[in-house]
Amino acid sequence: MDATPGTVDQPLTWRGSLLSRLPGGRRSYWLVVAAAAAITGLVVAAVAGLAGGDPSLGPLTPVVVATQPIEAGEPLDENNAEVRRYPAQTLPPDAVPALSGVEVASAAFHPGDVVTTARLGGLPIGDRTEVAIPAHTALPPLAPGDRVDVLVTLPIPTDSGAQTQATLTVATAAVVTDKAEHAVTIAVTDKELLPVASAVIQGSVTLALVQSG
Repeated sequence: MDATPGTVDQPLTWRGSLLSRLPGGRRSYWLVVAAAAAITGLVVAAVAGLAGGDPSLGPLTPVVVATQPIEAGEPLDENNAEVRRYPAQTLPPDAVPALSGVEVASAAFHPGDVVTTARLGGLPIGDRTEVAIPAHTALPPLAPGDRVDVLVTLPIPTDSGAQTQATLTVATAAVVTDKAEHAVTIAVTDKELLPVASAVIQGSVTLALVQSG
């Protein structure tokens, strides 16, 4: 069909497209706009209420929040955590209100996580790596914070073809970070990690207590 003389085709804008699809045309369009604005207002109000202190959620309360990823064994300080204020009823009961400078993570934190006492109490291990020592190993009574030497006993062939045994120290002053029913977790240096892991595979590891925590 030929276009009507004197008319010029106009590109259909998003508004024109919406008007052409809505029953009721222009009036329905403005109803949709009003509804969207109302929904947006409710969302903004909810966010503002959470951040600004909705009285129904309790008073704004200071709480420590992680600002950077924090690994277990890593201390918390101003470089990876800060104090923010949230409504009291949105916070866990054991939320930490401030840092004293001695907090150490016992579990990992992600940015935005509220710091709680249940996830603190770990031991500072610095650059060490944790290794689990099976409980069938020769273990003295141990507790987190103790320091232990790690010894491994290996079979050594003699010139006569027989075998003897030699005991080697593969880690010194390793930090005991956890004691469970089936394993003891210790933190060792990077240089000690492979020898200790090999010793665990050998199955002849002994932990010698050198310092009580």
